[in-house]
This record gives sequence, C-alpha cells and structure tokens, in this order.
Amino acid sequence: MARPGDTLRLGKDTLTFLTTAAETDGAYVEVAVEYAPAVIKPPQHYHPRQTEHMRLESGRLHLQLDGTLHEYDQGADFHIPPGAVHSMWNPGPETTRVIWRTTPAYQTETVFETLWGLTNEGRLRPDGTPRLQMPLLALAFRDEYRVVTGRPFPLDMGLCLLLAPLGLACGYRPTYRPPQDTPRLQPTT
Repeated sequence: MARPGDTLRLGKDTLTFLTTAAETDGAYVEVAVEYAPAVIKPPQHYHPRQTEHMRLESGRLHLQLDGTLHEYDQGADFHIPPGAVHSMWNPGPETTRVIWRTTPAYQTETVFETLWGLTNEGRLRPDGTPRLQMPLLALAFRDEYRVVTGRPFPLDMGLCLLLAPLGLACGYRPTYRPPQDTPRLQPTT
C-alpha cells in the first residue's frame, strides 16, 4: 500500500506518491513523476473509467491522444478523459516533471507499483509488451489500464482467461511483491 512520499524508480524516472487513495477515500491518487528523455515510447493504452489530469512543472511532454500528437511545455495543464487512447513521453533533452492526478483512484497505486516493479526486475519489457505475466495483469487491472492491442477488448479478455492459469502455474502473480531479503545463516562457533 502506497504512502505519501513513497518513491518508485524505473531507470532514470521516478514516481513519488503525493496523495494516496486512502487519504481521499478513493476519490483520487496524485503523484509527481520525473521523466528522463524517452528511449522507448510507452504503449498506447486507455483508462476506461478514469480521468487523468496533468500539470507540467518543468520540461516538455509529448502526448499522443486519440491519434493526434500534442506537445506541451512547462506550465501546461491538460486532462485525458476516460476511454481516450494515449501515450506520453519526454521528448528531451532535459528531465520533465509532471504532477499527475487520476480520478477516481481505484487500484492505480497498485498498478504503478506493479508495472514499475516488474519492469525494473526485467519481468516486463520496458515498452510494456507482453510476457506470460501480462494476461494476469490485464485481468487484475482491467478497470484501470488497458493496452491497445488492435483486437476487440472481449477477445483480449478471453485470451487472458485462457492464458492466466498457465501464468499462475509458472509462478506469476497479478501484483508485484518486491523480493524479500533473506537473512543469511551465520556459522555457529
């Protein structure tokens, strides 16, 4: 469970929780994200019932929104409505800082923790393309985050339902749990 001040890292990018769902009774979650210039553009995706509000504090941000490229500079304020297909990235050359509010919160904190954590461990590719874990994520977070595959959503969910048992049998889970430090046994003398 995220707490205000918790920070996630993904390469040179950071995401810091400012206001959590617990603090707002689920009304929203707000984070500050610092993006290094993008090496890989994130996958096109949408949020079926959530609005994202962005306030660009520094740098530049490119937003591909429903097929149209929008370019924003420091001070820009914009929103992404529910269901709008989008992808955003820092075109460079400097770091971009954005304050990002997602309304309502749903499980957005867990989505961030899971996607960033799994990508950091190499269990998801940085561009978000699937590995065997993706069907479990797609099912668990279907209300928060849907990657655009070019197939109808019901077909994607059907494929995920077929592949999920295989993912579970291979030890994958729909949420991220950081590796636990195990204490080393000390020889007794």
